[in-house]
Amino acid sequence: MRTAIFSTFPPRACGIGTFSFDVRTSLLDVDGIDEVRAYVVVDEPSSPQRPDIAQTISQGSRGDYIRAARALGRSDVEVVLLEHEYGIFGGVDGEYVLSFARELAQPFVATLHTVLSEPTPHQLQVLTALCDEAERVIVMTDSAARLLVKVGACSADRVDVIPHGAPTQLAAARPELDAGRPPRYVPSGAGGFAEMESRFLLSTFGLISPGKGLETMIDALPVVVERHPDVLYVIAGRTHPQIARRRGEEYRLMLERRISDLGLEEHVELDDRFLTVEELADLLAATDVFVTPYGNREQSSSGALTFALAAGCAVVSTPYWYAEDLLSSGAGMLIDFGDAQGFADAVGSLIDDPESLARARAEAARVGSTFGWPSIAKRTAAVLRQAVAAAPRRKTIPEAGLELTEVRTDHLLTLVDDCGVVQHANGAIPNRSTGYCVDDVARLAVVALELERRTGDRVWSAVLYRALAFLVDATDEDGGGMRNFMSYERRWLDEPHVGDHVGRALWALCDVLSTAWVPALVEPAQRLVATLVHSLSGDLSVRTAGYATLGLARLDPDRRDVAARELLERCVDQLEAAYASAADERWRWFEDSLTYDNARLSQALIVGGAALG
Repeated sequence: MRTAIFSTFPPRACGIGTFSFDVRTSLLDVDGIDEVRAYVVVDEPSSPQRPDIAQTISQGSRGDYIRAARALGRSDVEVVLLEHEYGIFGGVDGEYVLSFARELAQPFVATLHTVLSEPTPHQLQVLTALCDEAERVIVMTDSAARLLVKVGACSADRVDVIPHGAPTQLAAARPELDAGRPPRYVPSGAGGFAEMESRFLLSTFGLISPGKGLETMIDALPVVVERHPDVLYVIAGRTHPQIARRRGEEYRLMLERRISDLGLEEHVELDDRFLTVEELADLLAATDVFVTPYGNREQSSSGALTFALAAGCAVVSTPYWYAEDLLSSGAGMLIDFGDAQGFADAVGSLIDDPESLARARAEAARVGSTFGWPSIAKRTAAVLRQAVAAAPRRKTIPEAGLELTEVRTDHLLTLVDDCGVVQHANGAIPNRSTGYCVDDVARLAVVALELERRTGDRVWSAVLYRALAFLVDATDEDGGGMRNFMSYERRWLDEPHVGDHVGRALWALCDVLSTAWVPALVEPAQRLVATLVHSLSGDLSVRTAGYATLGLARLDPDRRDVAARELLERCVDQLEAAYASAADERWRWFEDSLTYDNARLSQALIVGGAALG
């Protein structure tokens, strides 16, 4: 059987990528699986990729999803395994994956790594549509299967439960180390592996982000180390790439300050690496208690917890769903979310009672013994065969057909110079006498940001920097708005004022903030947003309100301060009032006539309402 997998993949630092690599490697060892081609979703298109992948899909380019599906349709692949997780596909709530699913000729099986109990209406719509397109759906626990059916996303007869897999090296590491094999994990601290192993070791690994709740365990440590001064807590993992783009190392620095304030420098090691399986195996082999103080109750899978159990580690965890399922038989202890004292008591009790610790470790090893990739791969292959038998081929993809054309940017780059973008052209020749304007430079910033994300071409980063420099120069820092028109000789032709150009500039800046694709621009963009929000405190035209709404609605709620939220609410109210004033039974519109950028008004009202809930 010739198969393909559609997912993220190493070298992208991503838990789903690691899972997909292991699935593919293990499936290739199953009898009857002849091939597993990798179709890989990438968040940085210009970054080097493995030579053994069939095709890359730029996360933010819907056309890439369609092209990948059509390429598969023209291949001899019989079935596709699609790994679904929030945050790895483009579009709102990852909706671009539906473009792939609907265009795919072959049957596919979807593995759901997260099932939410209360998805938003749009999240449920995307999930239900994906399940409808899939021939079979895999989840990792019985509770996830029940929840998937309960929310109405999929019928029970199409759901299969297959646990998260784990490498067999994890269970083998302890005996190998005892037999004298040199350790493959090198601690980041001053001491070597032997010194680390001699202490009572707590550990957590995985990509670091605020949702991990690591501060809870750190806050618990002073009570623990007071009675057990040999305790060491190792936190291994890089900051999650998406968090690093948006917030830099803010969370890690907060943890470092907390460790210092509590005087725990000798008891906590932050290892800023994405560890290999071999390194993880040795770290877990040395671990006495594995800790997952995660803050999200609805987490329905965890590679880290799976690996820890496969390595035979006792666990202390918060009661997220996956942990409740896996620890119910005694492999660990469940503590309330954010309960530092509870974590301290649980860890302390295991240190004080070696027999209880031994029982928990034995049960962890028993539970973890069922997670080996060879057996998980066989069960996955059986579901893939079932999908092929039920639906050999859904449609035929012709060799030649309509293809989405690539975006051509040669004329745009002709208009762009070291200042901004020339307003007009005579045919293909820039008309320099028309100069520049904030309206066009704001549009340029939005386009440059998206092109840099899609193509990875650094020329668009340079264009984005120049565009923001133009917007900064145009802005009145005292809140009087922005100049709009500049001559080709670089002279401003008007005074600061509020108009459509300010709304468009705010839109562009909010785009920069919402993606945080260029980390160096986040702080200056945030300062400029605050200035423009202040300048828009007076009466606004309906389009200025619409453009401002399109920007402010893109921001994460925690990036909207009180002033930004109040402006968003006021703009949405103004759009609603404009419609109520101008519309009647025969004329359903915001104004008495159609002029320019008309659809933006409807778009703004929709996204603004959604952002405000």
